[in-house]
Amino acid sequence: MLLEAAILIRGWREKLVSRFPLFYSYLLTVLIQDVIRYIAFLSYYRQPVYANIYWSTQFVSLVMGSIVVFEIYRLALQEFPGTAKMARILLAGAFAGVFLRLVITLQTNSPSWIKSTYVKLERDLRAVQSIAIIILVALFLWYAIPLGRNLGGILLGYATFVAVSVAQLSIVYYYQTRAQHFWGIAQPVSYTAVVALWTMKLWASEGAPRKNRARHSERSYQELANATSRSLDEARARLGAAVRP
Repeated sequence: MLLEAAILIRGWREKLVSRFPLFYSYLLTVLIQDVIRYIAFLSYYRQPVYANIYWSTQFVSLVMGSIVVFEIYRLALQEFPGTAKMARILLAGAFAGVFLRLVITLQTNSPSWIKSTYVKLERDLRAVQSIAIIILVALFLWYAIPLGRNLGGILLGYATFVAVSVAQLSIVYYYQTRAQHFWGIAQPVSYTAVVALWTMKLWASEGAPRKNRARHSERSYQELANATSRSLDEARARLGAAVRP
């Protein structure tokens, strides 16, 4: 919680909140729910109240985490509006399909229906997020897109978090109760490592993004090309005047 608060404070001071509003909204949501959980843990740990609060807030953080993927796509592909628009449409359709399937197959007759529903939703959403991140990395390589320290840190941290979540779901699925003790330690340690990575990468603004410099270089190249074209036109005109009788 201290690391999350530090990222939010530094993001506000470094004006990173305005650059990555969805990511910082996600982090603020996670911090608020962590505080609520901690209070519930101290007061109602051995009562159903804490379990209901925990699993209910898990839904919120899972949905907000999916929005982070849109943030990364929006910023990384802003130089390619056509590709970015197509990616957003495909992502929105995939996420909508996951939620629609959940609503259709929802069963509330079990005492632990909240937990089981969350596990199903996380499994499907993490699969979509994993595919989206892999495709995004492929686009970075294809277009040679420079990410920069801040956006690259957000992507690296969230990709690591998604990969660990997928591993958790696989381990729990195959080993069930035997993996609970191990994962009770591995999950908070891995998440703390991800938040620590975000703290380092987002402690200060990187300044002018490299893509702006690339855009400036492109504009300079275009000006040079236009000047060359004008010079060639003038040379052709003079040559034509010289050869005319």
